[in-house]
Formats: sequence, structure tokens, C-alpha cells
Amino acid sequence: MAEKIDTITSLLKLLEPGRAREEQVELLSNLDSEQWESLIDEARKQGVAPILYPYVVSLEKNSDFKLPSRDSLYQSYLTNAVRNTLILSEAEWLLTNLQNAGIAAAGLKGIYLLENVYGDIGARTMNDIDLLVKKSDLAACLQVLLGSGCQHTSYFNLEDENIDTKHVPPMKTPGGVLLEIHWTLLEEDEPFSIDAAALWERVMPVKIANVDALALGVEDLILHLCMHLSYQHYLQLGLRGLLDVAMVIHKFREKIDWQALVNLAKSWGIERVTALTLKLVETQLNIPVPPEVIDSLLPGGIDHELLEEARTLLLDKIVSEERLTPDLVEMNASKNIFSKMKIGLQRVFIPRMALARIYNVPPNSTRIIGLYWERLKYLIRSYGGTMIKLSRTKETVLPSVERAQSSYSLHDWMSSRNNLSS
Repeated sequence: MAEKIDTITSLLKLLEPGRAREEQVELLSNLDSEQWESLIDEARKQGVAPILYPYVVSLEKNSDFKLPSRDSLYQSYLTNAVRNTLILSEAEWLLTNLQNAGIAAAGLKGIYLLENVYGDIGARTMNDIDLLVKKSDLAACLQVLLGSGCQHTSYFNLEDENIDTKHVPPMKTPGGVLLEIHWTLLEEDEPFSIDAAALWERVMPVKIANVDALALGVEDLILHLCMHLSYQHYLQLGLRGLLDVAMVIHKFREKIDWQALVNLAKSWGIERVTALTLKLVETQLNIPVPPEVIDSLLPGGIDHELLEEARTLLLDKIVSEERLTPDLVEMNASKNIFSKMKIGLQRVFIPRMALARIYNVPPNSTRIIGLYWERLKYLIRSYGGTMIKLSRTKETVLPSVERAQSSYSLHDWMSSRNNLSS
């Protein structure tokens, strides 16, 4: 019987940027085949399985350690590498077209990180291409893309207010890859304030898919990844999201202007988001963050219980059959039938613009009224079963409800700028 190991702790130690190779080899050498399978299963849950293969193979070269489950890991890596090759091929075509049209484009998230931070085509999963363009270039950018064969997958009009979105709804390239064209990093109706124009004053030149392109400045890059992981995705991206931040900090550790990062975080209003994410990177992946950074962002530091709550949400990948949105959690907590009805009606009668994007019709279309009926049927199909369980057998769904409440409560805490010392 294999000795029980903490797979999360082992995975964190193995992937920790900067950890001595001798320590990593020792860790791996002490795992038997059963423990290895447990480690690989956890890596898949955390979205980091592809990086394990090249990472561990590099450790084999200078040691007696032999990689168990080689075929399984190799298949994960190879499948991801093939998909990323297709995405990079489409990115090369897109960036070249934009460059020829004189439109500056900066790679965001995976399309930049894959080559410039991870350095291995199969090491990081990637689902789409995210590019940032200047808002003033957006019309010309869309003209180039549509003229090159890209297609909208949902309704979008530049003349609309569009404060509830940060990018054009996903477009599809001729090669079938999804593309998101951003003009800012966060929706304007969020409780933060990002100067999108100022981002372009700090961009850095990079190569993406063999094309001269741009990327966010280092401090902007770190802040964007912090927001993406902790706020936009409610800490649900797992270890992959945390590893992105850790690897960027490790790679650019000599270039980071921490005071500039603090000043930017304050100007954006994301002090809590940044402090929490950096503390998770520091405590889980042993990436040093100057202590004055956390103190400047959040005087008094982060409460230990809150940090542990965030760690649990991030790394405990619990599979649940329940689909618990913030509205369902709020409805479940309310004891007033009229309050429940109000929340339900608000979920059905969403703004016309939101409905237009969901069903790919213009907001002034005569079809919009009928689509509210489609919306109601969709909500019943998707969430009706969960609502019944919540009303009849609360004990069976209590863990899921508590986790969802914790997630949304922490999200609210991150978006609040009041009493930052608490």
C-alpha cells in the first residue's frame, strides 16, 4: 500500500518556478506508480497536465529518475501541442494581416504566454486567440478581419454603448479558431477603472507566432493575470491560472517595478484583487513578493481565514452537478417570496443588448420579444433541477451552496474599495 501523499502539495512543489532540480528529482523519485497516477489526475483537474511531460522529461536527462505513465502524459502533451500549432498558425495569419493594415495588436494571456513565458508549444492549454487593439482602430480591425474571412458568432455593433463587454463577441477564423478582439481589459460597468489608452504607452515589443507584435508592459501583464484569475473567473481556473502569474513574476523578476505595479493597481482600484492573488502566488508557489507591496496594497495584510478560503476555492477542484449562479444563491438565501420572484424575473428579462448577443439578433429586431420566452425555457432546462433540489433536499446540495456562497462573497470583497485596512 502506497503511503498517502498530498497531491496538491506535491504538484505545487514540482511546478514551482525556480525550485532546485535536485529537490524536484528527489520528490519524483519517492513516488510509486499509484502516487504518480494520483499526481497526474490532479494535474488534469488543475489544467496543468500538458506541462508535466516536458517538465519531467527534462529532469530525467540528468538523473536516474524514470518517468512512469509516460504514454499517458505524452498523449496529453501531444494533443495540446497539435491544437496550439493550429492556433499559432491562425495567429500568424491574423497578426500579419493586421500588421499589413498598420493596426497595432498586443497578444493577451495564452497567445503571448505560450511562447514568451512557457517556451514550449505543448506546455500550456489555450482555447482561443486574445488580441488587444486600440479602440480607435477597432472599426478598421474588424474590417480587415471580416474581409479576411473571419465571421462573427454573435451580434455586435460598434455604435452600441458596449460598456458591459471588453471585447468583440468571439469571432471564428477560417481555420475554425475562436478569436476575441479586446479594446480594454475589463468591462466599463465593473467597479474598477482601467485607462485603456495608457496601456499602449507601456507595451513591449515581442514575437508572437513568428510575427513582430506587442504585449502588455510587465506590470500591466501581472495585474491583468491577477484580475483574470481571481476576479473575472472567481478563482475557478485552478493551478494553471496561478502558474501563469508565478511564471511571469519569475521570468521578469529583475525587471518588475513593484512601486509602479502598486500605483497602477491603486489607480485601477484592484488593490484587493492584486494583494490576494500575489499572496496566493507567494504562499502556494513560493514566489517572493516584496512585503511592502502587500502592505501598500492592503494595509494590515490579508486575514488568514480569508486567504485559506481563497486557496480552497482555487485548488480544491470539486465536481458538482449543481449549477449555482449568484442569482440562485441569492434566491436560496432569501426568505421572502417576492424577493425570490424579483430575482427570477430579472434573470429572464435581461437587457435587450444582452439578449441580442446571446441569440445573435439585432436588439431592435421584432424577434426580441419572442426570445424572452426562449430565455425562460433555457433557464428552466438549465437550472430548474437545481432549484427543485434547493427547495426540497437542501442537505444534499449544502456543500455546493456553501462553496458558491464563499466564492461570491469573496468576489464581493475583492470589488469593494471601502475600509481597505480591514
